[in-house]
Amino acid sequence: MKMHFSRLLLIVAAALPLSACMTAAEQARQIEASDDAACRSAGKPGTPAYAKCREDRKNLRFAQNIEAQAMQRQMYIMNQSATQSFMRGH
Repeated sequence: MKMHFSRLLLIVAAALPLSACMTAAEQARQIEASDDAACRSAGKPGTPAYAKCREDRKNLRFAQNIEAQAMQRQMYIMNQSATQSFMRGH
């Protein structure tokens, strides 16, 4: 029984990184499809209006990612500060 559990654990450990890659690839395809659908109302693919719409959506995503990273950094700093205050108090 223990041998089967070890094999199962090994299979799961090997599959996790692969599933993360597939998830990232799937997410990229979903973003591509979403951007394409949203920008087709601006113009046909290959037109300047379509290209500008795609660029705007990419830039918006980039700005949102930067903002999320800044928020995470701020939360980390606040958590570290609270932990240090707690440790000094005891």
